[in-house]
Amino acid sequence: MIALNEPEATETNWQTCFLRMLPELQGWLRFTFRYLRREAREEAVEEGVVHCLLSYARLFEQGKTASLTPSTLAWYSSRNVKRGRPAVGRMNRRDPLSRYAQLGNRIHVESVHSRWMDMMVEDTRAPVLDQVAAKMDVEAWFATLTRRMRQIAKDLSFGCSTSEVARTHRVTTGRISQLRRSLEMSWDLFQQEASPRT
Repeated sequence: MIALNEPEATETNWQTCFLRMLPELQGWLRFTFRYLRREAREEAVEEGVVHCLLSYARLFEQGKTASLTPSTLAWYSSRNVKRGRPAVGRMNRRDPLSRYAQLGNRIHVESVHSRWMDMMVEDTRAPVLDQVAAKMDVEAWFATLTRRMRQIAKDLSFGCSTSEVARTHRVTTGRISQLRRSLEMSWDLFQQEASPRT
């Protein structure tokens, strides 16, 4: 009887080989990007996985996947992510929102959420005293809300749609509509209590 050698990975199962490697790849990438904030870390890991997939596919076409390890693949893909090289699309050095441009030109994009209170009550047409009073009132009202309600109110104040806020907080759009009405009533009640009585 003649023993047949096992065929190398075919086009139909190279994806299976990659999927077997995927949990270890993700572990290496999470470790590499552990110093980033949660959202940035998740984004970096996802970008790294795409880099790994494309590299694996290229190496498979060249017949070089036999000696490939997940740690090596993760190391090279993490270098690309750290340099701001997108897995797909072009690297645009002139787009300030492009990570490649931010790293190359030392651009720092500030998150809106760090100055959310100032932006929410900012109105250049209002007198300075009214702006300060509005900011103090909103901060005092927010202090009366639960942490979750503060976050929902903040998201709604930035103009996020009901469905976006519902997805973020994992509730139905109907529930967000109810909470919006509840917040409106809470604000009205707060204003009545805060206003000086004559």
